[in-house]
Amino acid sequence: MKKHWLHTILIIFLLSGVRFYGYAQTGTIKGKVQGREGALQVATVSAENITVLTDKNGEFSLTLKPGIYTLIITHISYKKIIQKIKIETNDTQSFDFILTPLDYIEEAVVLGSRSVIQRIRLNTTVPVDIFSSNNLVQTGHTNLTQIIGFVAPSFNASRQLVNEPVTFRGLDPDQVLIMVNGTRYHNMAYLNDGRVRGTLGRGSVANDLNSIPFSAIEKIEVLRDGASAQYGSDAIAGVINIHLKKSTGKTSVLLHTGQFYSGDGENISLGINRGFPIGKSLADGRQGFLNFSADFRYRNPTSRGGEYKGTVYINNPPLDDSIIQARNFSRIKVSNAGTTKLSSMGILINGGYHIGDKTEMFWTAVFNSRKNIFTGSYIFFKNPRQVNTDLYPDGFKPLSKQNILDISTIAGIKGETKNKWHWEYNSAYGSNDGKYYSENTNNASQYFTLGKNAPTKFYTGTLNFQQLTNNISFAKDFSTKIGGIKLFNIALGGEWRLENYQIKAGEEAAWQNFDSILQRKQGGSQNGLIFRPENVANENRSVVGSYVDVESEFATNLLIDLAGRYEYYDDFGVNVAGKIAARYKFSDKFSLRSSLSKGFRAPSLQQKYYSNTSKGSVISGGGLVPVISGIFCNNSVIANAFGIPSLQPEKSVNLSGGFTSRLDKHMNLTVDAYWIQIRNRVVLSGRFDKNNPDVKRILQNYPDIDQVQFITNAINTKTRGIDIVMNGDWNIRKAVLGIMLAANFTRTNIFGPVQLADSLKNNTQNTNTLFNIEEKEKLERGQPGSKIILSTTLSKGKFEFVFRNTRFGNTASTTVFTNPSDTLYEFFSPKILSDISVNYTLKSWLTITAGANNVFNVYPDRLKNYRNTGEGIFVYSQEASPFGYNGGYYFVSMAFNF
Repeated sequence: MKKHWLHTILIIFLLSGVRFYGYAQTGTIKGKVQGREGALQVATVSAENITVLTDKNGEFSLTLKPGIYTLIITHISYKKIIQKIKIETNDTQSFDFILTPLDYIEEAVVLGSRSVIQRIRLNTTVPVDIFSSNNLVQTGHTNLTQIIGFVAPSFNASRQLVNEPVTFRGLDPDQVLIMVNGTRYHNMAYLNDGRVRGTLGRGSVANDLNSIPFSAIEKIEVLRDGASAQYGSDAIAGVINIHLKKSTGKTSVLLHTGQFYSGDGENISLGINRGFPIGKSLADGRQGFLNFSADFRYRNPTSRGGEYKGTVYINNPPLDDSIIQARNFSRIKVSNAGTTKLSSMGILINGGYHIGDKTEMFWTAVFNSRKNIFTGSYIFFKNPRQVNTDLYPDGFKPLSKQNILDISTIAGIKGETKNKWHWEYNSAYGSNDGKYYSENTNNASQYFTLGKNAPTKFYTGTLNFQQLTNNISFAKDFSTKIGGIKLFNIALGGEWRLENYQIKAGEEAAWQNFDSILQRKQGGSQNGLIFRPENVANENRSVVGSYVDVESEFATNLLIDLAGRYEYYDDFGVNVAGKIAARYKFSDKFSLRSSLSKGFRAPSLQQKYYSNTSKGSVISGGGLVPVISGIFCNNSVIANAFGIPSLQPEKSVNLSGGFTSRLDKHMNLTVDAYWIQIRNRVVLSGRFDKNNPDVKRILQNYPDIDQVQFITNAINTKTRGIDIVMNGDWNIRKAVLGIMLAANFTRTNIFGPVQLADSLKNNTQNTNTLFNIEEKEKLERGQPGSKIILSTTLSKGKFEFVFRNTRFGNTASTTVFTNPSDTLYEFFSPKILSDISVNYTLKSWLTITAGANNVFNVYPDRLKNYRNTGEGIFVYSQEASPFGYNGGYYFVSMAFNF
């Protein structure tokens, strides 16, 4: 028994000794992490698989076994630090780390070149802007479209729309390419059919930046140059590339709430981001990651209309006024001018995993669900064909609902071979599905069968667009094999893209006329986007492309980039695009650059096959007149009857030139002029109205249709302009002052003959012109001729002050009532919007921001001609409001970083 206890004591002693010996074979690293505001709490410090967070004083401690480690320090909005350290037994080392804010780092540019060597934006052959997530948050806006609009002067978007299609350098939404992590992002199924007033780029396909959760965005690159030869045919105006976050070991939460000075348009948004490391760290500190983001947003509508002055019940003003008074009808509630009600939820997962030192898998998944509610034009009792009076004895204001489901996935693998070839393969799938509904409305023809039991809401149809893209690319620098050459990069690759476009009809009651004689009441839902059985489509397209990009930099500081792209569309045939760009660096402080490119854009499936019927009102003779408008496919029977030419691809030429200059160590300047010519530009035609006898004759088999439009190559355009961007930052007595001055001056003009509808006569009303005076004015003057942004940021200690002025140049709009001789022009003067905000870092993990956008409550000029107001309904132009007409907006936000 005694022997047994002796054995037990000996074993315990030996185990304790082993344990003590193991503890003795360690070393310690201690340190402090500081940033712009001082000590940084919850900064991530990692070595191998051991990760700690700094405490409230920014301090940390790590215990490690002897060896050589890669120490990685990260914190949100700061540049990562990677440092090699050596640990010895019983050794204690102390370090102080100061992280640099991302806003003040000259980052490498990805866009504009396919070289394996990245350059800062002052050394590129074409202009590229970079906006960090901090830059974007400082605008105080809550959706990505408006955020970019207040940092990039070449970029414009409509404020009051159901959707917010963007334009770049004055061109159409589908002439700028959207990319996510360098991969093509799909478009919306919706085509800008002009149904909603104020739509930019009529006849183009909408892009949807707002489907990407803002909390997932690390930075955005904007390429301001034609890039069809490098990235695809639709990059005529430029490219917007969204880089997603890869951060790990931290959680960020951004809560925003605000409303307009008028007390409406309440806005609440919540963004959450969290990243996790996966797999083992490589020798250079790289590690796999899984980054999650979620955004939630809610916005109430605004109302900025006037008082309706027209008749409501009968077209006899004195008698109508007495009925209005007796029924206590509100003229104020008639207007539908303002923004829409919106609710949105988005989720994004971004990840990467290293398979050895040279190979990495990557993936991205995006889910976004959004609901818009748009208020339509008031349907008056005085229009008995439109109203079921049993349901609506005073008329009604219908609602159009849009439910959008957007899904996108990207998966791929990339790496480097032993002989230094960089390669990548990825596959991306995107789907945009929009379901449309009408509420608080009626099918007036059901009055005779259902009376007051008739339905008041309808499902009116679905639009769906799907895109599958497969890419493979290779790149290598051969400069080591060529004397006198700094860089000789060859990049080549291929792409196969499959697209599908579908239109699904709404329920029968949404479009059918139940009136037995088809004359007393209109059929179908009022004031909605309605898809009938004859609009149904299910069309596919396949696109195959390949490219070669050669970039060479000589010892003389001359950089030349040559690119060529071959594409085959199974419905439009072969296209070859090309580009040459050059930059000559006279010194580290001054460079000249220029580019010349040729592009080609085939009409989208939406432009080929979109057709619909919509009900609404147009201003005619100063009053609102109800109309049923139809958009018919370019190759339809009606289009052929009108003599509409077949759709052809757009062909573009893009010429640009400018310089970059580092004025001193604190300031840099870029100036770039551009000239863009587009032939056979695809647009939505003007309206052909039944008031014209020739139109009425062609539409005799369509008694319900009052107006028709077509997608067509109606015009040729030339766009010219100049971009100026100056950035500067200074350290002044422990404060950091940042200034950004950016300006865009641009003008688009139509040149050459306008296409005609061959079957119509060229009479005094000019009815056979596919692009009339009204459409011409919207294209040439509907967007600001200039936009200037001056942004100032001052950071000191725990405070940061942001002050930004944005000047929108003059715009114009036109209304044609009956013929070109009966036209009213409106001209709107330039306006300056001032935004101000104050950030206070209460704790290293909490920043509170309070501010106001349009702090001086600036509105656009009011309409001057009463006939353009729809009898008082509209106070501001619906067609030329680059910053909207909602006035000042104040907000408070809180950012949490753990």
